[in-house]
Amino acid sequence: MKTYIFMYDNFAQFEVILTNYLASAAGEVITVGIDDSVVTSMEQFKMIPHKILSDINVDDVDLFVIPGGDPDNINKKQELYDFIQKLNDKEKLIGAICYAPIHLARAGILKGKKFTTSMPVDEYKEFEDAHFVNQNVVVDGNIITGKGVGYIDFAIEIGKLLDIYENEAELMDTINFFKHQKI
Repeated sequence: MKTYIFMYDNFAQFEVILTNYLASAAGEVITVGIDDSVVTSMEQFKMIPHKILSDINVDDVDLFVIPGGDPDNINKKQELYDFIQKLNDKEKLIGAICYAPIHLARAGILKGKKFTTSMPVDEYKEFEDAHFVNQNVVVDGNIITGKGVGYIDFAIEIGKLLDIYENEAELMDTINFFKHQKI
C-alpha cells in the first residue's frame, strides 16, 4: 500500500501529520512535490519531497493526499490537475483537506460529488457543480475531503478506508487516544 502526500510551499503540515502516521500502518508513505525544490510548510519546516509528481506512476498510488494551505501556491498547476484526473479515472483514493478541495474542483472531479472544505464555497465558482456538506469529513466514493479543524477525523476516516484497524475496539482506541486524549 502506497500513500503519497503532496507538499508545496506554505502547506499546512499539521493537517496531514496524523494521516501520515496512520497511513504508515498500511504501508509506505511518500512525499511528493511538483519538483524537487525545498518546500517550507506553514509551520516553517523545510523539507525536500521524496519524489516529483512527473515520476509517479498512477497505478502505484493507493491514496493521494493534498493538505491545506494557500491554494495560490499551487494554483493553475495543470500537471497536478491532470494527475488528479488520472487518479480519479482509476478510482484511486484522493484526500484533500481545508482549502485543498479547490484543487479537486479545478481538476473537475467534484462535479456531482459531496464534499467539505474550510473555504467559503459561495465565493468560488469552481464549487458550483458540487454539493457542499457542512461536516468535518465527507467521503463520496473515492474522494475524502475534510475541514482543517477536522484533521483528526480526516485521518481516522482515511485509516478506515485503508483498513488499518483490526477491529472496532482498535478503531475506538484510536479515536479515544487522538480525539479524546484517553488512554
